[in-house]
Formats: sequence, C-alpha cells, structure tokens
Amino acid sequence: MTCIEQILTRRSIRKYKNEPVSEEVLNNILEAGRCSPSATNMQPWYFVVARDHIAKEAFSFRGFNRFTLDASFIVLGFYKQSEVIIEKLSLMDVTIALQNMVIAGWVQGVGSCWMGAFDERKLKETLKLPADSRIVGAVAFGIPNENPSQPPKKPLNEIVHFDKW
Repeated sequence: MTCIEQILTRRSIRKYKNEPVSEEVLNNILEAGRCSPSATNMQPWYFVVARDHIAKEAFSFRGFNRFTLDASFIVLGFYKQSEVIIEKLSLMDVTIALQNMVIAGWVQGVGSCWMGAFDERKLKETLKLPADSRIVGAVAFGIPNENPSQPPKKPLNEIVHFDKW
C-alpha cells in the first residue's frame, strides 16, 4: 500500500486487541513526533506516554473515551506556557507532532483515536504535569480490533477554493 493509500484509509480505532505494541513500534511512533516540523524549529512539545491502568483511566471523561483502558498506551501532548513565543504556533506544532505519531502508528499496524474530551485538572494531577502545561490533545494507540468504514466526507468542491473564496 502506498503512503497516500495508508493516509486515506486511516480510521479512528476505539476497539483494541489485548496485545501489546512492541517497544520498537512505540519508539518509531514517538520518533515520528520528535522529528516533526515546528515553527522556527522551537520543538515546544512534551509527551507523556500513559501505559498503566491508573494513568489510562485518567483519560476517561463523562462517558467519553471508555476505550482508554483497552488501549496499549496513550500519548498526551502538551507545551509549557512559560516557553511559548507565540501560543498559536505551539498549539499547531504539538498537533502536527501528534498527527505524525498517528500516521506512524497506522503504517505499522497500530490504530489510534484522538481524544479532546478530558478533565485537564485530573490529567495534570494524575500524570504530574508541570503547573504551566497546556494540554493540546491525547491519542490512544493499540492493535486494532475493528475495521470501521469511512464516514461520509464533504466533497473537495465544497471545501476547497483556489486563489479566492
């Protein structure tokens, strides 16, 4: 499968097999994030890899993210507000790094699901994050135990405009 086919077939996975992701694959995923581009190469990102039950449980939130305990691991991405030059760029950079991890996982047979609903205070306490941390997002990873179909997507001609609106 080509790279573009891999990207176009990637789906959010919320059901995982009870199989660990190898350390080699985990490291490849983390390296994909570390090597991501960032504004002026500031690399503002920090990541916490949650693998134990207590850490993974902290990501469940009001009925959302019930699948977190079944994930092999979860990567939380954040930046420190004390290190920010332009906040919007730090937000974008951490997002780019997390998405690179998602794609790196998928091409190695590891599914993932982005999570945006969480209790930030609970995560900061449980994961012992720095006081000035700004959580951007979290991604659950694991060996897929489902094969979801592509949800409907808007056609390009409804969302893309060339040269002007």
